[in-house]
Amino acid sequence: MPDTTTSPTSGAVVTAPATPEPAALPAIPADALTPEQFGAVGDGVTDDTAALNALFARLNGSSSRAVALTAERVYVLRRTQHRQFSITRDGVTVYGNGATLKVMDGESTDLPWFVVRIAAQGVTVLDLTVDANRDRRPTMTDDQTQTSWFIDGGSRDVTLRRIRSVGAPLDGMYIRDLVSDLPVASAAKTPTNVLLDHVELLDSGRNNLSVISSRNLTVLGGRFSGARGVPGGPWAGIDIEPNRGVDLQGNDGVTIDGADVSDNDGSGIDVAQIDNTNITIRNVESHRNGTALFLSPSGSVTVDGLRASGYGTVSRAGVIAVVPSDVPGATVILKNMRVSDTTDSKPTFFQNYPGQVSLDGLHASNVATSTVLGTYRPTTVANVFVDGVQIQ
Repeated sequence: MPDTTTSPTSGAVVTAPATPEPAALPAIPADALTPEQFGAVGDGVTDDTAALNALFARLNGSSSRAVALTAERVYVLRRTQHRQFSITRDGVTVYGNGATLKVMDGESTDLPWFVVRIAAQGVTVLDLTVDANRDRRPTMTDDQTQTSWFIDGGSRDVTLRRIRSVGAPLDGMYIRDLVSDLPVASAAKTPTNVLLDHVELLDSGRNNLSVISSRNLTVLGGRFSGARGVPGGPWAGIDIEPNRGVDLQGNDGVTIDGADVSDNDGSGIDVAQIDNTNITIRNVESHRNGTALFLSPSGSVTVDGLRASGYGTVSRAGVIAVVPSDVPGATVILKNMRVSDTTDSKPTFFQNYPGQVSLDGLHASNVATSTVLGTYRPTTVANVFVDGVQIQ
């Protein structure tokens, strides 16, 4: 459905383009491998780990380039290896058909574990849920990197469409080159041309989506909600944050378009640390988080279209905050933003980042604070409205 908003200059109602719907699914090849061929039951009770291990091992070494899980079945699994199900063969398609890979009750959270790992080119995964079953497993007390989905080094032209993560102990999805030795000094193995098309990453212990190193990552639609729990956070819906001094390639070219990043204990979206550039955020819904949008820029960032509401407590300097980083002077463009229904006294928009920051189009309504623009104002500012009255 198209979305309606109001022109920041005229106040007239205009229609914004709708977020594109995911593409139709391709036909399943006749030679697709199935879990049942290897003895899986998929009844939500039987331990199907051995069958699933055999399935993915065969996929990486057989003539077939497809896996088809049976519609709506629940395949229960336990940890038997650090990277449980790896896809390392180019040109593979996994047809989830609405099935679920579910971690069994009580499985340990004390060891690192990636449930589904991709480290290949031309891989597509469709309609598959990983239920990491966090609520029925021991509480994770520190960072053990237990992640539902992992896009590893060597990944190119990867499409994940309508996949889900539910209840990951740490991250719903982790994107980072761990094939190369650390620190990563070359972009040769950095995950590149990755499309997350209407994915849902929900109820993770740290971040729903952690983007550590990538080239040309696109997040189209989708929902990233419910991050909370693991000590230290940051509990973001989407966290774009290379590890300082280790992931030297960082992120170049991340586009987030039409995502919902609401109901996280941290930020809806974090862009932090060094080595992030060409970040584009469009038409994002960011409600009831710790803060709606937190930017610590090290390269160019553009935000065009953000709606935020329901902020009773703001955990950062403002509902929208642009703060210093190790790299001053980057260009930050913000426009067409709306913030409403807040009760915290912190500013609606806060900026003390020393760069070329422009703000064009901020509508604040029913906000508790009288300080809509906090600390330093942007380099250029225009079309700021409070309860329909233009103040800038």
